[in-house]
Amino acid sequence: MLSKNFLAELLGIIQGKYEGTPLNPELSSNLRVLLEKIHQSVRDISCFLDACQQAVDIGRLLYTQEIPNEQVLRELIALADTFINDYIRTHRSLGNGQDIKDLLVGAMLELGCVSLGYHDEALKMLKIFSETDPLTGLLSREHFQRELDTALEYAKHHKENLILIWADVDDLKVINDLYGYAVGDAVLRVVAEVLKEVFAPVGSILARTGSNSFGVIVLGRDTPEILSMAESFRQIVEQQRPIEEEFGVTVSIGISCYPLHGTAANDLLAAAEMATLKAKRLGKNRTVILDVNAGTTDLTLLHEKSLILREAIQKPEGVIPYFQPIVDIETGNIIGYEVLARIQYQGRIFPAAAFAELAEDINIIHSLTERCLEKALWKVTQTDTEYLIFVNFALQEVEREDLVPKLLSLLKSHKIRPDRLVAELTERQAIRDVSRVHIFATHLQNAGMRLALDDFGSGFSSFLYLRQFDCYFVKIEGSLIRDITRSARCKLIVEHIAALLRSLAIEPIAEWVETGEACNILKRFGVNLCQGYYFGKPSPEIIC
Repeated sequence: MLSKNFLAELLGIIQGKYEGTPLNPELSSNLRVLLEKIHQSVRDISCFLDACQQAVDIGRLLYTQEIPNEQVLRELIALADTFINDYIRTHRSLGNGQDIKDLLVGAMLELGCVSLGYHDEALKMLKIFSETDPLTGLLSREHFQRELDTALEYAKHHKENLILIWADVDDLKVINDLYGYAVGDAVLRVVAEVLKEVFAPVGSILARTGSNSFGVIVLGRDTPEILSMAESFRQIVEQQRPIEEEFGVTVSIGISCYPLHGTAANDLLAAAEMATLKAKRLGKNRTVILDVNAGTTDLTLLHEKSLILREAIQKPEGVIPYFQPIVDIETGNIIGYEVLARIQYQGRIFPAAAFAELAEDINIIHSLTERCLEKALWKVTQTDTEYLIFVNFALQEVEREDLVPKLLSLLKSHKIRPDRLVAELTERQAIRDVSRVHIFATHLQNAGMRLALDDFGSGFSSFLYLRQFDCYFVKIEGSLIRDITRSARCKLIVEHIAALLRSLAIEPIAEWVETGEACNILKRFGVNLCQGYYFGKPSPEIIC
């Protein structure tokens, strides 16, 4: 959190204590409320403490005119309040540190400059801050984009080679969560220094392009030479130990080349970013350049999926909830529905599961789930039922501290009791922080919601979940259920899983139930809750 001393200093500057001009109590109170709102709403504000302090120092050192009249100050407070509200509404859910930093530094600089009576120069300083990253001293993404456009025009005109390098710091979110944002900042500074050390000698353009990413533009150099430099950069970073902490730092690097990967800036950026994603999927800490001759390239598929996803979360009908019934085979009654997201694009419907890994990679899985859940809850309110609502969450979402409060808020706004929501944990990612997931599970159950483990039997972490968390439901992995009628081994595995779950007082649910024969076997094993095409395919409507 932002230090109280810093808040007090900023408040002192605004109040005019340095000029010996105190504010009236009403304005002082309003300003305190505003600063507290900043303090409380920006969870990772400490990440940008140095940049904010620098912004205020600029205001204090350069502008010593007397404090503006109270009307100007009232307008300033109103503008700043509007800024904070806009930030909370549009940026907090994105979790993008670069966005937070750019907005917050701009606001702090404006407060520092304008409060000391200087207006025109504030705009100039804001321009400087918009072109550079205060944390690393590298160019901002916006400035980098302009430099790329210029460099590309030069390369075309002079028939030069242009190479674009995209480097992501691996697992920066984990570092921030485990060690704090100050350590995360130290990591970014170290990576930036290594970047300068390796690439500055060849006249490259360097930038911090995102909360955990860096970009490099190199003109007129051979691709093998730059590939070698990129590998050197990766290896040097791997050897770093920021502030002597007991963890290593690695980067995943993607490279694109003009004209090999495209002739437009957006094509080169997309190719470099997709190469970086491929590097991460191959195990991180490596350098990848996409092979454009490998038939339908990863670039084509990933780029198209990325565009579809981004468009879907921006359009009202881009994300649609489908519902698949979960049936009690003892009574024949529906006890609940699993909500399955669908992506609607150019008149076609796609299962969101096909996009899930990419949605996590490009950090929009939260928006995708939230859009789907909001629509699903509205649909549920249109039916006079008490069905349970099963919703899948990726571990990346579960690790967010604000997930449970958001769920409670959504349920309250739709007047749905918390005990009707069942949160399913999936296994698309390995457990990175068991303690954080345990906190989520505890908060979820304390709030009255229920927890289910999805795809039980698909990985070792399934049993770890059972040991660590109290699950209400466990869904047995679908491929085991599908083969239960033709594989004695699958049948034996399911029988023993069901017995284990019953002994732990956990209700098992069988997925992918497709035949009456499978139903009868499951019934003998004490698995009474079933889901699959035998009972109903996913549908945009809730069948009562």
